[in-house]
Amino acid sequence: MEPQERNPFLSFSGRQLFNIRKQGELFQKVFIWWKERLQWMKEDLEHSRAALCGLVGDLRTGKKGFHRDFWKSPFFCTAVITGFVIIGANFYLSQNQSACAAYYNGERIAVVESRQDAEKVRSGLERELEDAVGQDVYLPAPLSYKICMSSRQKVKPAAYYKASLQELPWMVKAVEMCIDGKPAFSLATRQQGEELLLSLQKAMLGSSEEKIEKVDYQEEITFKERQIAVKDLPSLDEALKFLMGGESRQKTYVVQEGDNLWEIARKNDVLVDDLYQANSDLSEDLKPGQELKLTSIEPRLNITITSVLSSNEVLPFDVQTKSDSALGWGKTKVVKDGENGEANVVYRLVRQNQQVVERSEVERQVVKAPVDKIVAKGTNSVTIVASRGSGGGVLRWPAGGGITSGYGPRGGGFHSGIDIGAGYGTAVGAAAAGRIASAGWQGNYGNCVLVSHGNGLSTRYAHLSQINVSTGQSVQSGQLLGRVGQTGRATGPHLHFEVIVNGSTTNPLNYLR
Repeated sequence: MEPQERNPFLSFSGRQLFNIRKQGELFQKVFIWWKERLQWMKEDLEHSRAALCGLVGDLRTGKKGFHRDFWKSPFFCTAVITGFVIIGANFYLSQNQSACAAYYNGERIAVVESRQDAEKVRSGLERELEDAVGQDVYLPAPLSYKICMSSRQKVKPAAYYKASLQELPWMVKAVEMCIDGKPAFSLATRQQGEELLLSLQKAMLGSSEEKIEKVDYQEEITFKERQIAVKDLPSLDEALKFLMGGESRQKTYVVQEGDNLWEIARKNDVLVDDLYQANSDLSEDLKPGQELKLTSIEPRLNITITSVLSSNEVLPFDVQTKSDSALGWGKTKVVKDGENGEANVVYRLVRQNQQVVERSEVERQVVKAPVDKIVAKGTNSVTIVASRGSGGGVLRWPAGGGITSGYGPRGGGFHSGIDIGAGYGTAVGAAAAGRIASAGWQGNYGNCVLVSHGNGLSTRYAHLSQINVSTGQSVQSGQLLGRVGQTGRATGPHLHFEVIVNGSTTNPLNYLR
């Protein structure tokens, strides 16, 4: 719609019909004037025909002959002029027609058959644009029309006129979304902006079953009104891709005492190759105070989402081993098969953008209790509950290879697991059935998978080159979790394996069989 105010008594059915009626009256007067002249020409032609016939008769009978004033006779001149006028008029009318020329900003944009057709096309296009953007649209300057005689070839159909109108600068009163005061993009309405932010929040979640409790934005999001061309409005999908994408930013890092390229890259979440590309004269011999250029891709909008997720988890059964003097030494016999249980667990997750930074259990409801598996072992006179750290061997080895670093004190610190010297890319299997508690990058652990086996028992697999499971997934014993690598703080390819009981690490050798 045009921005200027409209008089309700001079709407399209009032003012414009009045103008059309006035133009029709003018056209009718011109038609009557031409009709009178044509009648005069017709009467003169009739007189000329009668005079010519009489003259021909007189010449044939000899009553009259040609004389030098014959060519100056008014009858002869009238007949000749009338003939030329009629022929010229017929030729002109056959090549031209009455039409309507449309103008915008004084420039002719099309010639159509009538103003009524032009207004019908304009109003139809205006409705289409308004339905598409959900707002009134308008042209900065009004359209104008003029009745004219035009060549029939120049009179264009409605489709051509619509295409010409689409090229005009249709405008809309939109809203501009700003991030920390910087314009990001424009949307047709503030409501679309709110819908866009909701779509962003859902896109950040790992599961559609999660329910959002709280959302915090690190940047300030504001909306302000502005006028924008309809063709420059992005779709909601385009705006969502823009928000989820990142932008390249450069910063300077000052080398500290003891720094090396690997540690600098890890602290700034970049690759060592990125450091070499950003610094052409870089070498491994770093000096304290040296400045390095860092190029990183940072999100345009940082969002923290707190959500809750309810899931059904498998509760792996325990294996109890009891002595049986009837069995030979080292032989075993299954006395009773075990059955996994089931529990409904509610977790609270805290995400920064798409990365889960905090996970806590809010509620646990046991739907079905697990049934212990009982195994009889010959010559063993002590009943052992293996899942409690008895060394009964309830866990299978996650990967083949020798132990390159054991559990316990190491290099002035404490090694919380064992390192298995498997080759790069070796398959890593689950030590027992359970549920994936987390899967992703975990600082010094690199690519890491944590599996919950129930009853407080968990296992951790670190430094993986790739991860083949996702958070919340149930896995069986021996199922592929990932492959051996050297991600995180690792000097070479190996698998760091931990056993965690009730939140504390313990020696995995007490559980491996």
